[in-house]
Amino acid sequence: MSGLVKELLSRGDTLDFVSHVLCFPWKTRNYQVALENANRMLLAEDISANTPYPPYDRSLRDGYAVNSTDVSGASSSFPVYLNLDGKISMGEIPSSELLPGSAMEIYTGGILPEGADSVVMVEDTELSEKWLEVRSSVQNGDNILKTGEEVKENQHLLKQGSLIDFCSIGVLATFGFSRINVIDLKVGIISTGDEVVPVDKSPLHPGCIRDVNSWTLCSLLKDHGFNVKTYGIIPDQKNLLRSCICQAYSENDVVLISGGSSVSVRDFCSELIEELPDPGLLVRGIQVRPGKPTLIGGSSEDKKLVIGLPGHPLSCSVVAYAIILPLLFRLISSRTMVPWKSLFLPLISDVHGKTGLEEFIPFQLDDSGRVIPKMAKSGYISAMYESSGLIRLSESVETVRKGEEVEVLLW
Repeated sequence: MSGLVKELLSRGDTLDFVSHVLCFPWKTRNYQVALENANRMLLAEDISANTPYPPYDRSLRDGYAVNSTDVSGASSSFPVYLNLDGKISMGEIPSSELLPGSAMEIYTGGILPEGADSVVMVEDTELSEKWLEVRSSVQNGDNILKTGEEVKENQHLLKQGSLIDFCSIGVLATFGFSRINVIDLKVGIISTGDEVVPVDKSPLHPGCIRDVNSWTLCSLLKDHGFNVKTYGIIPDQKNLLRSCICQAYSENDVVLISGGSSVSVRDFCSELIEELPDPGLLVRGIQVRPGKPTLIGGSSEDKKLVIGLPGHPLSCSVVAYAIILPLLFRLISSRTMVPWKSLFLPLISDVHGKTGLEEFIPFQLDDSGRVIPKMAKSGYISAMYESSGLIRLSESVETVRKGEEVEVLLW
């Protein structure tokens, strides 16, 4: 417990402190998957272009490949006539060079012949046997993509730690990456509490609640590319919790313990994290709301991270999104990455915070792009449902009035 911080840190200082003490980033395991199975996984290495793109000069339109100097000044009033010198078949390299004063028929995506530098669109022409009437001039490069115009050979494409999704998977496919190395970071999730029962428990006994947090954490982490394993619900018994933490610790890189950070004599999470190899428990509470009683510890030698989350569903969700995900991204990459896009948008009603605490409030967007706060207590389970993200109020902000802009973190 040599590295324990005695006072509460801000969220930003907490991320920096934990990252420094545990020597992030860590060298993580990786494995190879087929491209069709790589969606929602994290790249284990930087990806660069192995060829230029496009790999050849190609047409962007159906029309005729020409040399722009041959159609200079062409218009509907003063057309230019060119000799039609054949057709360029799709997927084939033109067999001959374009001669001066000539044109070749070409389709969208076709390879330009030597001697051509542009394409006249078919609607600007009239064909009469072997003569092509051109009614519009073009400049060098019009209606074509030149070799390497979008991507140069060896150009950097995707960074290590990037999430493979619908925006990036097409880039991998374009350059023939049929198998991808992805990060294998394992996260174990433990739910705690005598009152917590499985979701299939019915009828629900008085005083009991179904496990919400493990499902929320699993969904969030899987959606961001991490491998997740759940360890069930552990009652508030110190030896049982210690045994489960030890198992999860040995099988995972990161252990999340939901419900183990409330101020209760029956919550043993803090004591058990203190028992970890050096440095052990690092953080006991963070200046955020909801989520203030979060616990963070780990071992720099074993390369393990252990976090105790609040049991209240909204608190757990906020901590997972605003603290755990940024920490995991720091763990896997030397780049500072966050899972959100930050914008400033106008409020539809007043929102109140508490000076000295960074506060996160779920919100929805109306049809005009204005922010509708979803004020909720930490124990609410539906605050995140249909939300667009989180309002962020810094430690120095107490009230933001209707019509003023507020910082929002979009999912």
